[in-house]
Amino acid sequence: MKAKITSILVLLLILVIQVQAKTPSFNVVKTGKGPAMILIPGLNSAGEVWDETVAHYQKNYTCYVLTLPGFAGQPAVKTDHFLNSVRDEIIAYVQENKLKKPVLVGHSLGGYLVLALSVKAPDMFGKVVCVDGLPFIGAVRNPNATVESIKPMADQMRKSMATPNPQMQKQQEANMGSMAADSAHIKKIIDWGRKSDYATTGQAMYEMYTSDLRKDIASIKSPVLVLGAWYGFKEYGITKEMTTNTFKAQFANLPNAEIKVADTARHFIMFDEPTWMFAQMDAFLKKN
Repeated sequence: MKAKITSILVLLLILVIQVQAKTPSFNVVKTGKGPAMILIPGLNSAGEVWDETVAHYQKNYTCYVLTLPGFAGQPAVKTDHFLNSVRDEIIAYVQENKLKKPVLVGHSLGGYLVLALSVKAPDMFGKVVCVDGLPFIGAVRNPNATVESIKPMADQMRKSMATPNPQMQKQQEANMGSMAADSAHIKKIIDWGRKSDYATTGQAMYEMYTSDLRKDIASIKSPVLVLGAWYGFKEYGITKEMTTNTFKAQFANLPNAEIKVADTARHFIMFDEPTWMFAQMDAFLKKN
């Protein structure tokens, strides 16, 4: 009898371990019906950033909205490979849930991730929408930058972001007008940032600046739509033409990518120009 009880306990323990192993570090909210669409927010953002997008697509797609670990109150996970860990967890989630060629939609850091996912598993995903994300953010200001040349600056940034700095936080929050136009949206972005884990934010930023996918994106098989924004930096002399050229240069190894730049949207395009964004996405998703 004891042996039988022991066997049952061992079996239960194995099942618990298996369930824990399959629980992703990110949160998932599933709504809608139809083919799968995975929506990934940017740095420090909650899945709520996609609320209007989900409202637009949930009649035709099953929307899987993520909130990444350490962002906007989602519990943090200690890792020295944040981006790759999240990428691999999303791939495992797609496999375990048997999602067939899900559409990938990502904003900013999420935009980088949808590219990384399509590079790592080019046959697993359907169409890709990259919202104001780039293969190598480190080369935006200096096209000749390399991962090695960027590392010292990125490491310093990681260290400065790892611990709370009220003065720096106030300064960053004061500049949030470059992120979105509406004060209610800016408040949301600030609140998400305050709820985010400092160490995770610093590590994610470090990896973003020291990860270069510009050559790797040549292996992407899925159609890709890239939506860019520039208006938040207009006062610094940035123009729509300059931004368009930056995106074209970054995606030079993926010549079939469709690149569209919004007229007046800041970084959070889904907040500032949702009608324009949905029009671009609708046309792209309807194409054979």
